[in-house]
Amino acid sequence: MMSSDEKVIHEYVEEDTKLENLGYQQELKRSFGLLGMIGFAFSIVTSWTALGGVLIVGVQSGGPPVMIYSWIGVSIFGLAVAYSMAEMCSAYPLAGGQYSWVAVIAPPSIARGMSWVTGWFMIVGILAMGATNNFIGANFILGQANLSFPSYAIERWHTVLLAYMIALLSTAVNIYGPHLLDRISRFILIWNILAFIIVIVTILATNDHKQPASFVFHDFQNFTGFSTGFAAILGLLQSSFGMCCYDVRIFESLSSKIRNSSHFMPCFGSIPTLCSPTNS
Repeated sequence: MMSSDEKVIHEYVEEDTKLENLGYQQELKRSFGLLGMIGFAFSIVTSWTALGGVLIVGVQSGGPPVMIYSWIGVSIFGLAVAYSMAEMCSAYPLAGGQYSWVAVIAPPSIARGMSWVTGWFMIVGILAMGATNNFIGANFILGQANLSFPSYAIERWHTVLLAYMIALLSTAVNIYGPHLLDRISRFILIWNILAFIIVIVTILATNDHKQPASFVFHDFQNFTGFSTGFAAILGLLQSSFGMCCYDVRIFESLSSKIRNSSHFMPCFGSIPTLCSPTNS
């Protein structure tokens, strides 16, 4: 029977051998723990924060019925995609994610070209999502400032500068504090869950003007100026934004930083994705 140290060494060797068989060499230190990686994944997929950031889209484009039913549909299809990619991540735990998978499994004659196209789609999506998250974070902070100080008027340049500050802070943490990411991820996981419970309980306890069930499940609201059908399609965007990170791209990029990644990495894509519909 192997000791704990021998098990760790065996896991390292086994993962490194699998990477070598796929044509890659292990470069990064495997420093993330199980809870830290789950927290990192959950901080990206956490849908209740994303849904809150684009709540106005659902309110104007169909109202509660579209928000509820589209969320159920998007969650079902999103989980199907997440589980499929979790299987791919288990078979090929490569830091490149989708473009590495395409390079491995596509026909040799088109593998390089398709991998290149896939990689560009991925990087454009990552850049767009990063800019969006910075913008939403800035809006959250400025909204709280306006709520605390009603005399404060939010200007557009305030949002831009704060979004830049968030981007610079995130960059600094990733450059100078990578050793802190595991602890930060665990804190984010606990903070997300506690914040969700606190917000929901507070709203339900202090709100004395609750709407009837018909308003929530039946009454269609359209303030977009478009037709009913087009407004419903626009309303789908809110639910889609709250479940749009189940492609686990970021999780795959960290597959080289956790032990036994072929076993655990699928969990980091599927578990947060499974929990996100629940806490939305």
